[in-house]
Amino acid sequence: MSVVLLCTALSTQAQQSLTKKTFVCHAATGSIPSLLSKISSYSGTVIEYSTNYLTTDSTYAIADGNIMLGTILHKLLSGQPVTIEEINNKIILLPAKKLPQRYPLYGFTMEEGSLEPLAYATVQDLASGQICQANRFGYYNLMLSPGKHYLEVKHSSLPPKIITILLEASTKKNLVISPVKLPEIKIDAGNILQPDGGSRMDKYQADAYNNFLGETDPVRSLYLLPGNVETQETTGKLVVRGGDPDQSIFLLDGNQVYNPSHLLGEISIVNSTLVKSIRQYKNDFPSRFDGAISSITEVNTRDGNMDKWTGEANAGLLAGAMSVEGPLRKHTTAMMFSMRHSWSNPLLNIQDDNYRLRFYDIHFKLTHLLDANNKLMFTGYLGKDHLNLNRPDYQRLQAWGNRLGTLNWIHLLGARSFVSTTVNASNYRNLAGIKFALFNDSIQQTEDSKAFNNYASIDKLEAKTQFEYNALPNARFRFGSRYAHTTIKPFNTSISPEFLDQVDYYQPMQPLRFGEFALYAENEWRIGSNLLIRPGLNYAMYKFRDYTHRSLQPRLFAAWRVNKDQQFTFSYARMVQYLHQVTTPFLGINSEFWVPSTGLLRPVESHMLNLGYNFNDKKGLFLSADAYYKVMRNNTNFAEKGNIFYDEETWETDILAGKGWSYGLELLSRKQINKWQFQLSYALTWSERQFPGINEGKKYPFRYDRRHNLNATINYSPLKNWELGLVWYFSSGDAEFLPPGTNEDFDTPTPLNPGNKEPDNNNPFVFDRSGYRFKRLPTYHRLNFNTSFFFPTGKHLAHKLSAGLYNAYQARNKYIPDVWNLENSGYNTTLSGNRLFDLTFYLSYTLKF
Repeated sequence: MSVVLLCTALSTQAQQSLTKKTFVCHAATGSIPSLLSKISSYSGTVIEYSTNYLTTDSTYAIADGNIMLGTILHKLLSGQPVTIEEINNKIILLPAKKLPQRYPLYGFTMEEGSLEPLAYATVQDLASGQICQANRFGYYNLMLSPGKHYLEVKHSSLPPKIITILLEASTKKNLVISPVKLPEIKIDAGNILQPDGGSRMDKYQADAYNNFLGETDPVRSLYLLPGNVETQETTGKLVVRGGDPDQSIFLLDGNQVYNPSHLLGEISIVNSTLVKSIRQYKNDFPSRFDGAISSITEVNTRDGNMDKWTGEANAGLLAGAMSVEGPLRKHTTAMMFSMRHSWSNPLLNIQDDNYRLRFYDIHFKLTHLLDANNKLMFTGYLGKDHLNLNRPDYQRLQAWGNRLGTLNWIHLLGARSFVSTTVNASNYRNLAGIKFALFNDSIQQTEDSKAFNNYASIDKLEAKTQFEYNALPNARFRFGSRYAHTTIKPFNTSISPEFLDQVDYYQPMQPLRFGEFALYAENEWRIGSNLLIRPGLNYAMYKFRDYTHRSLQPRLFAAWRVNKDQQFTFSYARMVQYLHQVTTPFLGINSEFWVPSTGLLRPVESHMLNLGYNFNDKKGLFLSADAYYKVMRNNTNFAEKGNIFYDEETWETDILAGKGWSYGLELLSRKQINKWQFQLSYALTWSERQFPGINEGKKYPFRYDRRHNLNATINYSPLKNWELGLVWYFSSGDAEFLPPGTNEDFDTPTPLNPGNKEPDNNNPFVFDRSGYRFKRLPTYHRLNFNTSFFFPTGKHLAHKLSAGLYNAYQARNKYIPDVWNLENSGYNTTLSGNRLFDLTFYLSYTLKF
């Protein structure tokens, strides 16, 4: 074929754009020169070029249909070293000095109508296969070649949508998905290349766990994941991979909540109406996180409906709740308000009729769009719990509450950059007390009472910012910093004849104040379509009085997609935690002392390795396995000489620092078959501690060393508006530490182990280790059943009836250590089994409008 010459006269006047000309194209295959000849004929446009800089020995294809000339040329010439120019009413292909330019496509993924951002939605270009995941604010960014693109947008519980984009320059485009009407469906993003090791709780997984209010509790559904266990019924805190409860952080819209639960853990402070996304990090810790060595749980709430007013009201046997959201100014300003309050006399079947439970929470959020590139959000939370236990021989008081305020500014700097700036304020107060009678041996009767009251509080102010930059099509950079100032009013204990339930009664020791500053950076590199590497580094500096600590915390995450169904992940993280939580068993449950790191009480440090495997065949089967190994330093415990009535000058010496190990295997499987959904999680774990002066300095099983943890869930929808669910929990017993002077008072007497061997889980007994005694508590198991029925009335009202059974087969689990005074003046204590809830029926009604 002869070469077409490039010699043409340049026009001095602008010509009408030929690239926007639309014509009818017919399907054909062949070399680029032959296809260019056909395109020229079909479109009636002269196309001039030289074959010296075109690929001529490969076969390409063009398709049928109406198409723009510029679009088909960009697609056909993708990867060719040419540029397309319009000269003298002709298309001329000129040699390019560099490869064709790629343009950024960026914006937010949103729900249609409400304009609610869709956190962690996936956006995939179907032609090239390039994929990205939106961040927690719904922001996404892709680098694509010019031309027409078909983008598939996916988000859990919403149907996928194909959106067509004509990209000719840097473009901002919000990708909007239509909301789905009842019944909700589950959308699986498939085996996409993982950008991190976070676990996302989808709505359908949360439906498997219904609490006493008859409402789905997405935060509590985290306990269905392997490696996550609760500290049993009446403390209910999240224990991850054998760590202390305080080694896990809970973030509500980026603000730390120190006790994110009601009813001693059975209900989370966030109901399903408020939740936009839940993500937990325990296999992998991105560099933006620090301050915890076990897990980070990130909960983000809805911004509020920008289009119309909607609401929800709920009434159950324990509490009532209501929420409302809508536009204060349509498509510009929205608000969301939610309130929940317990009834004064709960109708639930509580095992001990002497308990009195009260709680409430209030959520408020205001979102304002300043312009297309700026958004402000203010979030407020207020909640409080009050629990009394009145028995003839002793009484308990538990009262705690959180107050939070968050101001967040989202700003798009340009086509490739995004920045988020946040100011947080939080306050947590905790009061724990136990009162018992003093017995007079001489007169053989009770003559007096003593109440031991403990009060502690934490105030935290924090400012942080994060910058994201998409420099290259396969590279993303994140940089950020944060500063936090924390004030602790610690461990003030008072002895009085009656409970001191007012904060004003306490005169705490000198407040403990410390500051934290952190800088972090991480780079995300995609090498081809099957390999991702994300190295990162966190630099932290801590100062308490004259003690300063600096740390470098390297992080690494990598994902390798073997094929369309299988993927391996690897992560390493060094974590440092400056805040210590020490719990004394003498004041019972929820009696927490928070202390900062000092020159004597060093920060907790951990090194963790995790190797993971995922299988997802897009046919409803998902399998995952994670093996991990973690080493910890400077874990805390009470010293043998420790006195719970702290002295301001000696508290550091009353807390021991030691080593810890945690390792195990976590398995998770999910399968969906028509109207059935199955999930099974299992964890085989070990958790050990080593402290000087305990067990002769040798390793021993930690309090939350549970060898086996198994959770099984089954969901079934016999009708489109009817759901049934079963959840079964099983875990090995804890290795309970018995303080000196503690007597045992369980249902079945258990002899001492003369060989000092670790007890069998199914045959608990006490064993003595150098003056310290441990008891392997009995195994714990229970079955929950729930059912929900949905029905609409009219166009704007939807109803939901929920009922269920907690502990359906009435398992007699006695696992809560209960420390109290015997009827003598020796202040000896007794450890006995206890539980709060037995077979419990719950019922609720929800109205959505």
